[in-house]
Amino acid sequence: MSKKRYNKNSIKKMKDKLKGAQSSSPRNRSNRPMTYLEQIIADMLDGLSIEYEREKAIPFQNKWRYFDFHLIEHGILIEVDGTYWHDTQGKPSYVILMAKKNDYQKNWLAKKEGYKLIRIKEKQLKEEYDTVVENISSAVGKECR
Repeated sequence: MSKKRYNKNSIKKMKDKLKGAQSSSPRNRSNRPMTYLEQIIADMLDGLSIEYEREKAIPFQNKWRYFDFHLIEHGILIEVDGTYWHDTQGKPSYVILMAKKNDYQKNWLAKKEGYKLIRIKEKQLKEEYDTVVENISSAVGKECR
């Protein structure tokens, strides 16, 4: 087995590629249509008069990771975990592992960047809506109406 050899030119190309990736700005994904679950959360945040931005981009390994909502004044990120990606029934193990890896990376990244991350599961949103409202209200220091 031979080792791959690098020369000055190949190293320069790699450095340039990394610089380009780090300096590129994230795509504006806030205009993409919301999922049904994201719309429920957006309506909830509007009802609580909490200012937010959608699709908060944070750099991670020369790419961008996008979080569903960023509560601007509170340093809180919200991820809505729908059953399409987070349900394990009938899915190949590879898909399940990739979804879990994505979740772990986002959890770590949010913590590393100083954000509190709130994950809301689809089942919880549908069956315990009032609890979700209370949890978000308490996280931002507001009383529920």
